[in-house]
Amino acid sequence: PSGLGGGGTWGAATDEKNVYTNIVNTYGKNFTLVPSNNITNNGGWVAMDARGGKIQWSISNPSNTTIISGPVSVANGVLFVASPTKDGTIYAINTENGKILWSYEIGIGVYAGVSISDGCIYVGQGLSPITAPANYKPIGDISLFAFCV
Repeated sequence: PSGLGGGGTWGAATDEKNVYTNIVNTYGKNFTLVPSNNITNNGGWVAMDARGGKIQWSISNPSNTTIISGPVSVANGVLFVASPTKDGTIYAINTENGKILWSYEIGIGVYAGVSISDGCIYVGQGLSPITAPANYKPIGDISLFAFCV
């Protein structure tokens, strides 16, 4: 798939074993996820072998969005991603198999990556209505969410 920004946007993350990035599907076209052969019309995320580029796994964004799937960050075997959909779901994904470990809705779309430090992840939101579409206005002023394990 592709979209206004191409097949993937917002860069990638690596743990030296794999390279992770998002999948853009702006126009909601059907495509096959590899290697599962599941068909989706959403965006999603993909893990590729860092040495040869072979796709290890790919998953569809469960938020059912045909727009972009958010930026990626990785630490300690977990890929953290944010969804720019209205619910702003944060996902923690197992880097070995692409299974979702947990998710949390922050209530507003997240367009930035997740920051990781000392066993915690930080997710900020606070888009200005000038820079964001009208339906993605922030809740109040600015929010910072922290998840520590």
